[in-house]
Amino acid sequence: MTDDGGAADDGGTRADGNAAGDGAGDGDNPGAPAPGVGRVRRWTRTGHRWVLRLHRRVHRAARHYLIAYIGVVLGGIGLFDIYRGRNLEVRTDGVLLLAVAVATVVGSTVALRLGTSTPSHRWRWTVRCADGAALAVALWIAYRIQSNFVLQPVLVLSAVLVVGAGVLAALLLYGDGCARPDPPSTTVGREERPARATLLAGGLGALGTLLAAALALPQFWYSSHYEPSNAPPVVAVENGVDDVENMGDHVGFTVWISVENKGKTPVRMLTSLYEISGTRVTVGREPVAPEELPYERITGGNYGAAARLSGFADYDAPQTIQVGPVGEDYSWIGPGEKLHTKLRAQAPRDRFHLLRITADVAVARADRVEVDDRPQPGGRALKNCEGTRIAEDRRPLARLGALEWLTESRRELVTFWAVSGELGDESPWWPAFPWTGVSIQHDGHDCAHALKPDHDGLEDRAMVGWASSVAEAAVPAEPRAEP
Repeated sequence: MTDDGGAADDGGTRADGNAAGDGAGDGDNPGAPAPGVGRVRRWTRTGHRWVLRLHRRVHRAARHYLIAYIGVVLGGIGLFDIYRGRNLEVRTDGVLLLAVAVATVVGSTVALRLGTSTPSHRWRWTVRCADGAALAVALWIAYRIQSNFVLQPVLVLSAVLVVGAGVLAALLLYGDGCARPDPPSTTVGREERPARATLLAGGLGALGTLLAAALALPQFWYSSHYEPSNAPPVVAVENGVDDVENMGDHVGFTVWISVENKGKTPVRMLTSLYEISGTRVTVGREPVAPEELPYERITGGNYGAAARLSGFADYDAPQTIQVGPVGEDYSWIGPGEKLHTKLRAQAPRDRFHLLRITADVAVARADRVEVDDRPQPGGRALKNCEGTRIAEDRRPLARLGALEWLTESRRELVTFWAVSGELGDESPWWPAFPWTGVSIQHDGHDCAHALKPDHDGLEDRAMVGWASSVAEAAVPAEPRAEP
């Protein structure tokens, strides 16, 4: 005699010593499975039974967890972002969260009301769709967290909660697919009809929400938000030196700088710097041989348009005449708008032959860098940072919705001017100081973090870019006295 689950189920042994159904094949039995296949099958069946037992044990607790976390917490966050989100993308995410929350509550309620492991055939796909939606949103939120994960308490707690939700949703989804549905009943009890009517109404409500979102939002979101929100900032910087004239013991001249937004999206000018410098020029009568030209003056760095070599002219090191910002930091510039600055400057009359103005502007998409634009008390405080004297400004980045509080780290925008010290912007075409920089970083870093590139991708996500321009003008020679 054999008990339940005997040789036919576990691969018993025949009288000739070979395993029935799972034995190794030989020359007389070429169709037999390869060695080890039976062991793999037993392991697979054992794992399958273990998962199903775990599914039955944790089913009710897992359902309540999904209802609490996805249905209540994420559903509430989605509802908040729909009404209070600061852009369309945040509100679209809110619609998605709310739809998944409704589906999860309906599906989990059905599973709890009609059986923990064998929901009826009529409601089986409702439960499966709800578990699949819960797993998908858990994976999506986990991806958002890991893309900028740092050890901050809110991010750590969110990661633990969403990983738990994802594991439970995957376990329930697997158990839903393996559970055998109860045979359809021929009669429906009078007491069961109200419960089914309630569940049907909830299911129709969830289906209506998903259908409305699926039909109304995608095309509108793509045309009105996706394409514009991924367009990079396009900024043109122009400058010039005009009206250079001798004014007794000095030279007076006018400089102008223009920053124009030529793109399709608003930009925010994070920081800016213009610098006026003067250079003496010595012009020889005989050309310098090509092999004797100092090519390192143009190949020693990424110097831009100011760098040049001449066989007749030799340029001395530049000296600073005047520096300043092009405009206010964090200025908002809309598409087609222009920021224009026009200033008057002076220089010693006999000291320079050539006047040069350079302008550098850091910009980012305005909707990706929302900052606290209230000025810091006392302005930029000068400090010594690893041998370099800097004037630093730190402003926290605003979160655009409640979901970002759970999935985005606390970040800050750091802008600074380096005015003296060790880290100078060395070049034969402009003075080493001052120079300006910008960094978007997780909060908690010291001042030295912004001085060196960290390659954490936060600037790329905000589409931070630089635009610059250079212009020159000659100092007029003194008029010769008539005899």
